Amino acid sequence: MHSLRAEEMQSSYPYASSMNKPTPSQVQNLLSKAVSNCIEREHLEKRLLAWEKLVVKFGIDPVASKIHIGHMVPFMKLKAFQELGHTIVLLFGDATAQVGDTSDKDAERPMLAREETRKHAEVFLEKFSKIIDISKINVYYNSEWLDAVNFAWVGELAKNFSVAEMLDRDNFSKRYKEGKRISLQEFLYPIMQGYDSVVIARKYGACDLELGGNDQYFNLLAGRTLMSAFGLPKQDIMTFDLLIGTDGKKMSKSMPNCILIDDSPFDMYQKIINITDELIPHYFELATDATREEVEQIRKRLASWESPNTLKRELADRIVTIYHGKPYDPDDEANIEIISLSWGKKKEKMEISISDLLKQIGFSATTGDVRNALAGNSIRVNGETITDPKFLVQISDAETLIEMGKKKAKRVIS
Repeated sequence: MHSLRAEEMQSSYPYASSMNKPTPSQVQNLLSKAVSNCIEREHLEKRLLAWEKLVVKFGIDPVASKIHIGHMVPFMKLKAFQELGHTIVLLFGDATAQVGDTSDKDAERPMLAREETRKHAEVFLEKFSKIIDISKINVYYNSEWLDAVNFAWVGELAKNFSVAEMLDRDNFSKRYKEGKRISLQEFLYPIMQGYDSVVIARKYGACDLELGGNDQYFNLLAGRTLMSAFGLPKQDIMTFDLLIGTDGKKMSKSMPNCILIDDSPFDMYQKIINITDELIPHYFELATDATREEVEQIRKRLASWESPNTLKRELADRIVTIYHGKPYDPDDEANIEIISLSWGKKKEKMEISISDLLKQIGFSATTGDVRNALAGNSIRVNGETITDPKFLVQISDAETLIEMGKKKAKRVIS
């Protein structure tokens, strides 16, 4: 392969912290808790026990601004690596997001504008800070190098993969058999993601480990293929199961089975309390910082016929504390002011724009204040973050919770 461009070969370790020697138990938690697949586990285990400093990479395409607690599973793992002093690289795929990853999709994805992906990335960083110290991670956008790739370079990268290998990918194979269209652009996605690992390895002297969901397995392997082609040590891989939704189906940010990290403490608590009993250990393992030993104790308690509601309350307290700093307190909800809106005459139900509502309940004085609050993702209606000033809020005799930031909240009725 050709050598990389000079700007891709800089070597530095910003935010490098001192190493903390891990115990064998910590290493086993790193390698096992919430982990569904690890390549190459023995190699990674030896390096961790030998107290070697690793460069740990995680990439995410900022395709939307909503984030649920399932998206935070890799960040729980990144936090554990960060606390031991390893170098964390967070890569925003603003270039790959425009192509669209169809790893977990059965159709092509629409292309996004670069400005949109950058805006989402800024929102993501603020939300990720709930889990990990973002002041001590290294953040990149893959457009920094992918925008400079020309057609000849794409050919050099693509020749390391065959059409048969691409069609062997589960979702491509399924779509091909069903006669559904697969664009050549989609074939390029794993090559682009794999090239990210090559660039990071040249920047830091190594890209030792890449994290991702199970749906990213093929893309992560592409990184190993290209690293080998460039004569670089192949990254180890760690993948995670996807967090199941509260109804037992795949969690989706567009479905009621989703727990958004911006949900109010009340909404988050209620959703967790309502999960099915068999999901309790699953949530403890993937959505909290509980150790393997603690999760095993949860399983034993559930099997011994301890009340599932007791375990759900413990689970809800842990998750709410992660995202709100303290457990949910019913007394906090009880003290939220209830406002009855005046419509001129009594109406059972009415719609009002979020802009007008924020002014009417005293959260914003001017239209400019409203715009700033909405742009800052600080406005929530019944736990859902609102950014559209024209969004219509349904007001009835049932209470509607309006929140602004972390300290302002009012319940509104007609």
